[in-house]
Amino acid sequence: MRVYPIVIERRDTLAIPFHSALTHAYHAQKNALRPRMGSVGLSPGQPKILYYLAGHNNSMQKDIAIHCDIEPATVSRILNNMEEKGLIERTAAKGNRRAAAICITAKGRAANARWEEICSEVEQTELHGFTPEEKQAFENYLQRLYQNFTGRIFD
Repeated sequence: MRVYPIVIERRDTLAIPFHSALTHAYHAQKNALRPRMGSVGLSPGQPKILYYLAGHNNSMQKDIAIHCDIEPATVSRILNNMEEKGLIERTAAKGNRRAAAICITAKGRAANARWEEICSEVEQTELHGFTPEEKQAFENYLQRLYQNFTGRIFD
């Protein structure tokens, strides 16, 4: 991945509106990650569900939807595709015969581990030149921004 020289010009105001700067950064990251998703056998929406399940196995579909900020109907469709690929499996939920708990499989864990490696490589590029303190501050700003919108913190 190519690292571009950093040119920083201090200004009292942003050169472009904040929402536009955030959108540009998001799309640059997405454009770096999305082409590599297929190499792991994943489709859009699947990586964040695998990441969640790696730490919260035996989750209910509604909990996945809430945590991943995805509509329940969309989660259902993504889970169906993931089950077909062998990344997850559904098991009977304890105490609720009508509901299914979603479990990550060994194949899903392997795909998640590889995806995390890819994301780490991209992070090396996108955070190039940031000090550890700047990285921590940036994460704190993103956390606060998310909390302002949702009332929740991400973990």
